[in-house]
Amino acid sequence: MSTTTNNTLIWTVGSGGLIGSAINQQSQHPFESTKIRWNNNAEALEDLKHNLSEFNNQTALHESWAIIWAAGATTTSTDQHDADLELDLFTQFLTHLANSTPQPPGIFLLISSAGGVYAGASNPPFTEETPPHPIGVYGHLKLAQEQATQNALKSTNIHTIIARVSNAYGPGQDLNKLQGLISKLALSTLRREPINLFVPLSTVRDFIFTSDLASKVHKILKHHVNNSNQGTPAIRIVASESGTSIGQVLRTCQEVFHRKIPTAMGSHPSSAAQAVDLRFKSLYSTESKLHTLTPLPVGIKTVFDDVSRRLAQTSLIS
Repeated sequence: MSTTTNNTLIWTVGSGGLIGSAINQQSQHPFESTKIRWNNNAEALEDLKHNLSEFNNQTALHESWAIIWAAGATTTSTDQHDADLELDLFTQFLTHLANSTPQPPGIFLLISSAGGVYAGASNPPFTEETPPHPIGVYGHLKLAQEQATQNALKSTNIHTIIARVSNAYGPGQDLNKLQGLISKLALSTLRREPINLFVPLSTVRDFIFTSDLASKVHKILKHHVNNSNQGTPAIRIVASESGTSIGQVLRTCQEVFHRKIPTAMGSHPSSAAQAVDLRFKSLYSTESKLHTLTPLPVGIKTVFDDVSRRLAQTSLIS
């Protein structure tokens, strides 16, 4: 169930992705955008402009509006060229948004990456007051998107929120991306193939189930929907605020899957940008606090069932 104010029109850019789809499903008044041709920047920008024009036409029928940018194809293994292309498209959209601001005043919320932004930081758990310290292409891209958001919209009537999210997992993960540890473990198990791990088993991450993440985002939107301080961006950490080692995740997956997962320690150029301990603690947790979070075994079982169903549908199980 959505926790956003009842009459907020919400456009989730990237509603077909892992995080965007979860957020869109919980929106009571989602904007139905047309398809965006992400494979070509010029075509994607054309589609974004078209959707923004239609979105602007509909905002007058609502008390408030929000645009949530949850789009992006980059991962920690993305090269600089692809990161530059993604930043360029994002910046062009922001410029267009700033020049054609919907009415009444609304919110632009950027889904950023806590892991990317704080990868080189010291003394976890990291909070909103921890100075950003990205160490890889992915992290630098996320920080550049945050800065582009602030620069482009600071003189508009749009209130900006930067949501730095932890490791999201859930059904619908793109299995072709080099990310999504839990989905990859499920895939390897179902295919009876070993999985290469590129970080030590002692590596700590904050895993948050996508429906919990979406609920937190909507609660943050509800808190800020009437915020008149458009010039000051709000930075918020969205996380489970519980650290789990990769070894713990592996053991829990084996218990849920009822089988041993063959693993091998591998190497990848992106490993150098992987921090040892990424735990988070929000200083504004009252804005997004949930009564309960999805327990890790429950979330893992949901992911396993989703991957199993998708593989069966495409006849990919060997």
